[in-house]
Parts: sequence; C-alpha cells; structure tokens
Amino acid sequence: MQEKKALVQSVIEKLGISRQINNVVIEGADSPWLEKALIKRKRGALDVKTYVWMDEAFLYGRIYRLFIYIADVLDPAFLYNPGITPDEEKEPFIRDRYNQIWSLYVDSRMERLGIESFFDRTLRRNLFIDIESSLGWKRAEDIFDSLWSKGSFTYPEIVDLSYHLEERFAETEQYSDRPCIERELAGCLHRPSVTKHLERFDSPEMAAILNDLLSFAAYSCRDSLIVPRHYGIVILFENKIFMELIPSDGNILILTILDPHRDRYQTMEITGDTNIEEIQKNIRNQFAAMSMHTRTGLTG
Repeated sequence: MQEKKALVQSVIEKLGISRQINNVVIEGADSPWLEKALIKRKRGALDVKTYVWMDEAFLYGRIYRLFIYIADVLDPAFLYNPGITPDEEKEPFIRDRYNQIWSLYVDSRMERLGIESFFDRTLRRNLFIDIESSLGWKRAEDIFDSLWSKGSFTYPEIVDLSYHLEERFAETEQYSDRPCIERELAGCLHRPSVTKHLERFDSPEMAAILNDLLSFAAYSCRDSLIVPRHYGIVILFENKIFMELIPSDGNILILTILDPHRDRYQTMEITGDTNIEEIQKNIRNQFAAMSMHTRTGLTG
C-alpha cells in the first residue's frame, strides 16, 4: 500500500494538482473495470477516494489515468459542472455514452503521453463501437477516430456530445447509401415484436407478404407458436424451430424452413416476384410431415 501511496503522490505532483488535494484514500478493487475516483470538496480543495486494482499490471498508468479525471475537474478551462451530468437512472444510455467520451478523452491523452495503461486505443475503440452499434460499425469507428484525435474537450462539450452525438457528426452519403445490418439489429434488440419486424420493410408489398405468411402459418400450422426474436420471427412446434422469417436489406424476406424428411433446413429469398402460393403450399406440406413424424416419434 505504501508503494501505491508513493505512486499517487508522484502522479499528483506531476499533474500539478497536489496543492488542490487535501487527502487521498486508496482502497482495493476486484478488477481494472471497477477502478474509480470519488471526490468531495472541502475548504476549497478535494478529498479523493480511489478504488484501485491491486495487481501490478500497468499500475502506474492506471493510477495516472484516474487522476487525469481529477485534474480535469480542477482545471478551470474544463468548465466542470456536475449539475449538467446525465442522470444514470433516468438516462442510462446517455450516461454510458458520457462515460465513454470522457474516458476516451482521458485515454487518448495517456497515449500521447506515452504512458501504458490497461485502457489502450484498441480497447476504447471496441467499447465505443459496441455502445454505438446502432450508428453502424464503420460510422461509429470514424466518429471514435475523430473524438480520439481531438486535442481538448470542455465538460459542457462532453455532455453535449452525450446527448447529440449523431447531430454533431451528421450522417453523410458514404453511410446513408450502404446497408447497415448492425443498425437494424440494434433497433430490434429492445422489445422484439412482430410489428417491429414488419416495419423493417420499406416496401408495403413486402410487409404484406410477411404478414400474409404469418397469418397463413397461424391458420395452417396447428399447435405451432409464433415467436418474435431479435433477428426475426420463428415458428415453433413441439419446442423445435419449424420456420424462420427474417426481413433483410433490399426488401428481401429470408425464409428458412425445416424439411422433416431429411431433418435439414432449406433457406430461400422471397421478393415481390416470388410465387407466394407455392411457398404456402410448401409450408403446409412440410408442417404436415413434421406433425406426423412428431406423433410417430420419428423426430427428436
């Protein structure tokens, strides 16, 4: 512990904030992901309580980055104002984005200083792209690169980006013209429903085809269950997937159906030119075969 206190003292002196800190308490954390610094103002200075992973890996860098946050708070030019901080309970996504943006601002400076840390550029990029996957991976990566290379932020700028990231980095033709399956998937990850999947089609004709096939399955596939999932809609029979319907780019419906005779799935693309009556006939016949095989114990 004495070693860590000595490291903390050297870091705050190097950052030029030692006179603005009354006291530093160091407690253990179970992993680097749980490291944090809490502050309390007292007589014009700060009391700081840090939670530090006790492993030696990148210890100096991990302590240094914690106190960059403290240095930001103490820097008048940073314009720190806790009153405008996104509320973690009321706005969890905005708060996550806020954490990511301030963190990448901290870690980009760590990189420029040449100080090794657990949270390097690759890790930060992956975390950012994951949280912003609804923008599309390429667009999220480009925004990350812009933020990482930015020389400085103020606290109000970080908060503004947390609420208005898409507007501050307006979508251009290079993104709007390309299919973005990650955006579609992200949009479906919350409260999947049949209606949401119907709405994924730009073409009213394709939405009608999907709706007709679902209605046909509900009528013709007795005792089956229609279940919306994140990626599409499945038809279950006796806890086994009989059919999947997945709306895709270009107003295409991807249909996968079980052939119970061979116990294999067949996949086909359905468009506005597809003979839907033939598809319905295939569904009816395959389901009848599946029902018979299930009753006679020929399928697992």
